[in-house]
Amino acid sequence: MTETIEVAMMNLLWPRRGLDRGLFFDYWSGAHTQISSRLPGIHQYFQHHLDDVTGRLFPGSDELSSDTTRSPGFFGDAEITFATRENLEAFAASLSPLMNDEQNVFAKTISYQATTENVATLIDDCVDDSPNGDLGQYEKYMLYLRRRAGSDLEGFRAIVRDEVAPSLASSPDVIKVRYRLVDLYDNDAVTLLAPNVSNIEPESTQATACIEVVFPDSMARRRYGASALSARTVQGLREACDEVVVMRALRTFTVYNHGRITLAGLRTPQMAAQIRTIGAINQTSTEVEQLLLNEHTQLTAGGL
Repeated sequence: MTETIEVAMMNLLWPRRGLDRGLFFDYWSGAHTQISSRLPGIHQYFQHHLDDVTGRLFPGSDELSSDTTRSPGFFGDAEITFATRENLEAFAASLSPLMNDEQNVFAKTISYQATTENVATLIDDCVDDSPNGDLGQYEKYMLYLRRRAGSDLEGFRAIVRDEVAPSLASSPDVIKVRYRLVDLYDNDAVTLLAPNVSNIEPESTQATACIEVVFPDSMARRRYGASALSARTVQGLREACDEVVVMRALRTFTVYNHGRITLAGLRTPQMAAQIRTIGAINQTSTEVEQLLLNEHTQLTAGGL
């Protein structure tokens, strides 16, 4: 079920000041992604559009967060994975066009990384593993965990990996559980800097892990919330964490999966939706794909 992953990024994204949320989401998944989708080395790329208000529907969220009235500030999670370390290096070496565009849409980006055994999908019974935004009746929640200050990192990871995540996956009302146990974020080691974009996160507010939980619908979420399993999971998280930020994924766009670019990654999510709605199968042919991936015949040396 879990593909071999060497590195999984958890890029948390803060909108640029003055942008409304809708424009932030649209530009990130549209114009910005048309640059990132052309970069080499990507194995998977999922864009999670996040919302903290509806995140409070997650069972036990009031007990998990110290202040449910305060927004976490980030509203995007760019989940990008790499099958090999060499693929990650090729991606990083080609980032300049993307980094120059970040200032148009992001005020701050924090790029965490999880490696090998610290990335896993325990269960995934979702019908579509490459959604183009719309999640239908599915309710997807992203739990961003901050371990207790001074606690042992490996001990914390063991709790999430061996207790909390398997407990969630055992529920008949949960159809997906995935975790990323990220490495500690070193502010001084950040080398990929975008102009006019902050990359600083105080140690006291850094995430240590993310758990993705999907319910098939709202009824399943309510059943889970009424179960003893839910109460035990909340208790386990409270004991291991100083803070759990619960966000709901309003949409998830798939730019890459299984090492291949998706229709949304190639054409933008909006165009992909139009193509699928019309049923334009010719637009998904290898011939059209290669045409779009080739350099444009009328491209001028000075750019557009």
